[in-house]
Amino acid sequence: MPFPMIVPAFLSTLLPAPMSASTLLGLSTPPLHLTVAVDMTGSSKNPAFKYADQARLLSQSVLLNQLRSGDTVTLLRICDGVQTVADFTFQSKNGARLGKADILRYTAALTKPCTGKGSAITAGVQQAVKRGAQTKGVGDVTVLFTDGALLDDPKRASLGAAVKGFLGAKDTRLLFVAGLSPEAGAGGVSVRDSFVKALGGSSADKRVLLAGAYDLSNVYPTFAAQVKAARR
Repeated sequence: MPFPMIVPAFLSTLLPAPMSASTLLGLSTPPLHLTVAVDMTGSSKNPAFKYADQARLLSQSVLLNQLRSGDTVTLLRICDGVQTVADFTFQSKNGARLGKADILRYTAALTKPCTGKGSAITAGVQQAVKRGAQTKGVGDVTVLFTDGALLDDPKRASLGAAVKGFLGAKDTRLLFVAGLSPEAGAGGVSVRDSFVKALGGSSADKRVLLAGAYDLSNVYPTFAAQVKAARR
């Protein structure tokens, strides 16, 4: 399904934020477990939609601007199965960010389009929940980039329960679902609305942040602010 390009304003989020005094001095901040799960099925197969480019920009911005020393980062690529691209605790000296070469290498692997059929969106959420549970006492922030199309997901009936389980975990701080498509799906209902319906009551949770294809650049600053608040 067609997937609109992100407006140029979103590019500004990739610029390094000014370092605070505590960062320059190398002082620690409360760590987070950052999970970025990217659904590369569906729209990713048509290069005209720039889906992979958008997912790459968002992933790069998270790794550049949100990742801090002491954080655990998990990168999951979603196709007909779930591939773990990276899973490590990031350590740096004097508040240095993850290296540019590493960011480019990780995000290139993370956003490689799928070749098979099927979609493991629900399995991706379940994997994020499982991985987050292994870092007890550390706040969990998960970013799920997806157009929201669930028809090819064999576990789609369990999506609501998976998200509810994530929100029920003691360490959960934020779930950011970005890139939801406004295109018409089954019965003329938009893919985005169908996805939100599948979430059930979890869609109204204050820790769930949703961004459609057209409003990602406007919602990202809210996401960044909530990540900052999650460290307090």
